[in-house]
Amino acid sequence: MPCKDITDHLRIRLDTKDRVSRYALRKLSCGGAVGNQSMIIDWLENKQIEDILSADIGQFLDQHRTDDEIEEYLLIKHFLAVRAGLSMYVGRESGAVKNYCQVEAIRSSDSGTEILAHIAVEGMTDEISACGRCGKT
Repeated sequence: MPCKDITDHLRIRLDTKDRVSRYALRKLSCGGAVGNQSMIIDWLENKQIEDILSADIGQFLDQHRTDDEIEEYLLIKHFLAVRAGLSMYVGRESGAVKNYCQVEAIRSSDSGTEILAHIAVEGMTDEISACGRCGKT
């Protein structure tokens, strides 16, 4: 029987200047991680948090054109998940139970910061639909 848990695990690593150095968004199943865990790292890498938070989803999708609706959905999911995690980190979002992003931990070291969060995928469905781009590439 397939797993019914549709929570993704988000990990964002920031360098000492609060620029994204790595990230992973993954669904864990009984067999391990599923899918491309760092699908948009080419766009995120070395960006400042504010640049990511102020990015327009339409412009982001224009830079990541695809005819595949599933790939477009995944691009949007990664974009929104990272943006939600960073919003929590800087205090723009409260982390209330109703939010689809729940921060599990924030760890700091001499090499930077790591943000660990859970993303309730079903909770982001309305925001993905509101984008209005799915299937319109």
